[in-house]
Amino acid sequence: MRKRTIEEVQNTIKMRNFLKKFFIALVIWAIAIFYFFPILYMFLSGFKTEMQAVNPAIFFKPTLVTYQKVLSDPTMHQYLKNSLFQVFFGTGISLCLGVPAAFALVFGRFKKKDSSGKYYLWFITTILLPPVAVLIPLFTWYQQFRLINTPYGLLAAYVGFHIPMVVWMVHSFFSDLPKEIFEAAEIDGCTKFQRLTRIAIPLARTGIISAALLVAVFIWNEFFLGFNLTGNPTATLPVYMARFREQQGQFVAQLSASSTISVLPAIILGWMTQKALVKGLVSGAVKG
Repeated sequence: MRKRTIEEVQNTIKMRNFLKKFFIALVIWAIAIFYFFPILYMFLSGFKTEMQAVNPAIFFKPTLVTYQKVLSDPTMHQYLKNSLFQVFFGTGISLCLGVPAAFALVFGRFKKKDSSGKYYLWFITTILLPPVAVLIPLFTWYQQFRLINTPYGLLAAYVGFHIPMVVWMVHSFFSDLPKEIFEAAEIDGCTKFQRLTRIAIPLARTGIISAALLVAVFIWNEFFLGFNLTGNPTATLPVYMARFREQQGQFVAQLSASSTISVLPAIILGWMTQKALVKGLVSGAVKG
């Protein structure tokens, strides 16, 4: 039996490594296509008429009639404005309240030693609270204070539900900062507000950006509270999409077109800030 040369062994190893990588890449692409197919189908269905959408076909003549119908609907413009209002102010207020709260939990001084850990645990457990668990008392309070069907009532609910998420994410980044920097700044005469704005926030900006992106996406996609606490004039875009399911049937093409329009901002925003988002999530997971 002839002995193989070193070159033949090296070529065999290279071929095995190539086949292994090729197989892994093939599996990954198959999984990616499997999960991406519903989004692709939704995108393509927006270029169909209702008759074409009811009878799916691989080959069809695309049309912009459905998108024109959805985009020309003044009702959708109102829902879109409501969603932008909730995302902008909900994310901003959640950051303005959550970031100082996380800073106080990490660097604040409490009378009791375990107070910081207890407060932080309270924020963490609040994240696990589902909205349906507090819907009835929330609806009752909103009726008494006349906050039903108002944008500010929904905004207050979004802020209350997302402040714990901001505290949870930013807390891990603040905890990783060396306390010696803040002690030196305190000796130099920096106030707590200056230590927060000039030292903590710039050093933890990646985590703050990641928290802001997650809060913005969650508010943008939220349906349950928007459906139960608002009416047509103040409802958000996910509630608008639910109206395409009527008694006479479901408008698949219009629903697909409106869904595509609604997911585009989140996709574009995530694509533009993907480096900061991935870095913030991975760093937070390692540190926390």
